[in-house]
Amino acid sequence: MAICGVAIGADSQAAVTGESFNTLFLQGASAIDLQPFLNANSVLPGQYRVDVFSNGTLVGRRNIMFEANPLTGKVEPRITLELLQQLGVDMQKLYEQGLVDEQSPVDHYDLPAMIDQASLNFDSNRLRLNVNVPQIAMSRGRRGYVDPQLWDKGVAAGFINYQLGGTRSKTAYGIQMSNNLGLRNGINLGAWRLRNESNLTSSTGRSSRFVSNRTFVQHDLTAIKGQFSAGEIFSDTDLFDSVRYRGIKFASDEGMRADSERGYAPIIRGVAETNATIEVRQDNYILYTTNVPPGPFEISDIYPSGSNGDLEITIVEADGRHKVTRQAFSALPTMVREGQLKYSFSSGKFNNNTEGYENPAFISSTFAYGLTSNLTGIAGFQTSDGFRALSLGAAKNTSIGAMSLDLTQSSSNAFGKSAQGSSVRALYAKTFTGTDTSFTLAAYRYSTEGYRTLTDHVLDTSASTIRRASNSKTRTDLTVNQTFGNSRQFGSLYLNASDQRYWDRGGSRSFSAGYSSNWRDLNYNISLSKTQQLDVRGRNTDETQLSVSISFPLGSSPRAPRIYVSSNHQNTGTRMQAGINGYLTEDSDTFYSVQTGRSVEGERSGSFSLNTRTSMGDLSFGYNRGSGYESQNLSVAGSIVAHAGGVNLGQTVGETFALVDVPGIPGVEVSSYSGVKTGLNGYAVIPNAQPYRVNWVTLDTRNLGGQIELENATQQVVPRRGSVVLTRFEGAKGRRVQFELYDTNGEALPFGAVLLDANGKQLGLSDPTGKALALMTQDYGIITITWQGKSCSAPYTLPKKSTDSNYERYRLACAPH
Repeated sequence: MAICGVAIGADSQAAVTGESFNTLFLQGASAIDLQPFLNANSVLPGQYRVDVFSNGTLVGRRNIMFEANPLTGKVEPRITLELLQQLGVDMQKLYEQGLVDEQSPVDHYDLPAMIDQASLNFDSNRLRLNVNVPQIAMSRGRRGYVDPQLWDKGVAAGFINYQLGGTRSKTAYGIQMSNNLGLRNGINLGAWRLRNESNLTSSTGRSSRFVSNRTFVQHDLTAIKGQFSAGEIFSDTDLFDSVRYRGIKFASDEGMRADSERGYAPIIRGVAETNATIEVRQDNYILYTTNVPPGPFEISDIYPSGSNGDLEITIVEADGRHKVTRQAFSALPTMVREGQLKYSFSSGKFNNNTEGYENPAFISSTFAYGLTSNLTGIAGFQTSDGFRALSLGAAKNTSIGAMSLDLTQSSSNAFGKSAQGSSVRALYAKTFTGTDTSFTLAAYRYSTEGYRTLTDHVLDTSASTIRRASNSKTRTDLTVNQTFGNSRQFGSLYLNASDQRYWDRGGSRSFSAGYSSNWRDLNYNISLSKTQQLDVRGRNTDETQLSVSISFPLGSSPRAPRIYVSSNHQNTGTRMQAGINGYLTEDSDTFYSVQTGRSVEGERSGSFSLNTRTSMGDLSFGYNRGSGYESQNLSVAGSIVAHAGGVNLGQTVGETFALVDVPGIPGVEVSSYSGVKTGLNGYAVIPNAQPYRVNWVTLDTRNLGGQIELENATQQVVPRRGSVVLTRFEGAKGRRVQFELYDTNGEALPFGAVLLDANGKQLGLSDPTGKALALMTQDYGIITITWQGKSCSAPYTLPKKSTDSNYERYRLACAPH
C-alpha cells in the first residue's frame, strides 16, 4: 500500500510541521505576529467534502479522507484509484508502466511519486484540493469531463430573446417596408425548462405572418445521459431525416459526453456587396437574421432546429436584389465508446407546420452501440400508417478518419399504390485538434426510385397538397475547413459543395470556397460561389460570384481604422468598392463602416453602417443609396431576463447562460464578454455558457476604483443544458482608510495585528509600521484589534469623505479588554 506524498505550500507545511521562519528581514517592527499566516492551511485528520480541481479546472465535489503520513507526520489527502480516473490522468500509461494494478488496486496512491512534477495542494479555508499533473500525463479522452454531482440546474428565471430587424427601401416602383421579429423565449422552474421559438414577419402588400416553430418542455435524464422533451419538437436521429412533430422524445445528450465525441455547428460564410440583410432558413423557417456591412461575413451562432436539413442563406442587398444559396447540414458518422449506447426515441403526430399536410402518428428510433473501441453498430426504424423503414449500419474510427455506411429499406402505401426502395449512405469525417484545426465532412447517398422518407410518404398521402415531381436519386456533400501554420500564419481555407439529383428530373449544384490570409498588416480575402440548377434536357441556369478584397490599417494601434478595397464579379457585371471601417474610439464597442462603389456601367453607390454593443443588447443601423434606390435598415437584438433579483436587459442569450450577482454594486464589468456589466440591481447577464463543462466567470477589477473591494474576482460554474446559473461575488463599497494603530502607551501595534468589525469580519492587517489599510462601509463604529493573544477595542468616527485622495488617514488608539 502506497502512502500519498503531498507537495504543500510553505505556509501549509509550517502549520503542519511547526517550522519557524527567520523574521529578521522585516525591519522597523519591534514584534512580529505571523501566526495568522502560518495557520492558513492547517487541517486535522478526518473526512472532508472538498472541491477537487485538476490543473485549475473543477472536476468534482468529493468526500476525501485526510490522514497523517506515518513517515512525516503531515496530514495528507488519500488519493484513490477512482479519484485518479476522475482527475483525467492517463490510466493506460500507469497500467503499462506497472504503477497501478487494474485488477488489484490499493487504498491510495503516491501521485507525485508516480508522475514526475505532479503535485497536490489543499486550501483548507476554501475546502479546495488542487491537483496539478503535466499535460503529457493527462488522458485526452477525458478532456473537459466534470462530475455530474457538480452539474447545476440553475435558478428560477424567465427570459425573452429577441431579434428585431426592419428595412425600408425606395425605388422607382415605390416604397417597400419589411420587418422580422425572431423570438426565443423560456421559463426555468426547478430542473424543468419551457421553451418557445417563434417568428413574426410583415412586409408591404402582405399580411403579417406569425409562425411558432417549437414549443416544448425539457428535463435532464442524468442517469442515462439524455434529455426528455415533450411538445412541438423535431426528431433527432442519425439515420433518418429530421421531422417536426407533436409528441415526446428521449434522446442522448452529446454535451454529457467527452469533448471528442461531440458534434459541430454550421458556419455560414459569404460576401455582401452593400449593407445587406442575411436570412438563414431551415425547412422554410427563419432561424437567424442579421445586418452586415459590405464585404466578407461569417456567422457561427446558428441554432438549427433538427439534426439535418439544408440551410438556405439569402443575402438581401440594399437595392432589393436577393441572392440565395444552400448549404448542406448533415449528420457526422456516429461513433460511441466501447460498451456505450447512444439512443433517440420519438413518438407523436407528424406536424410540419404547413397547411394541407396530413398528421399521422409515427414512431422513430435509432440506436448506436460501441461494439469495440473503434467500431460502432447502428440500427433504426420508423413506422407510421402505411409506412415502414428499417436501417442498419456501422461506423469505424481509423487512423485516416471516421467513416460510416448504412442501408435503409422503406415500404410505403399511399392511396392503394405501394412503393418499396432502398437508400445507401456513406459518411466520412476527420477532425484534427490542436493549434491548427482542420475539419472535413464528406457524404454520399444513393436512393432507388421507390425509396420514400417519412416526409415523402406523408406528402403522398396528403390529397390537398401538390404532388411531388420526383424522388431523390443521389446526394453528395462536402465541407472542408483548414487553417495553415501556427495561429493561421499562412491563412485559412474553406470549401462547401453539394450536388443533388432526382429521378426523372434534373437537380441542383452549389459550390463555395474562400481563402483568407495576411502579409504583415495587409489582410486579403478571395471567395468564389456558384449555384446551378440542372434539368433533364441539359439546360442549366447558374449564378457565379467572385470576390477579392484587401484591407490595411491606418496606424499601429490595435483598433486603428482600416481601409479596404474589393471587387465583386458576377453574372450581372462587376462592381468596385472602397471604404473605411473601425471603432469610434480605442475603448469603444461602436463600429462604423463607410463605403463607396461603382459598377463597370458607371452606376455609383454609397453606404454607411453603425453597430454598437452594450450590456443591454446590440444595435445596428445602415443607410444605402445608389442609382434608382435608397434604403435604410435597423436592427435591435438582446434579451430580457426576469429572476429573483429583478429584471435585467442583456445581450442575446444562448441556450444556456449565466447571471452574475455583485450585491449592491452596479457597473462592474465581466471579463471576456464585451460590454457585459452589472446593472443598478447588481446583476449582469452573461450571454453564453457551455453546458456540463467548467465555465470561468471573471470580473474586471481594473476600473473598480478604490471604493470597491471584492473578496474573489473569479469563480467557476457548471450549468446543465438550458439552465440559468447564478454566480454570486461578495463585495463591499465604501471608503479607504489607513488606520494608525497605537496601544494605550502610544506604542505602534506590531506587524500582523488583525482588525475586526462588529460582526467579527476581518478588515485588514497591520504593516511593520503599525498601519492598516481597510475598506470601511460605515462612517462610525467600533473596531476590535487582536495580536499575540491580546485584544482591544477602539471606537471611530470618520470625518466627511474627502474626494482629493485615494484614501484617508485616521489615528486609532485602543483600550485593552
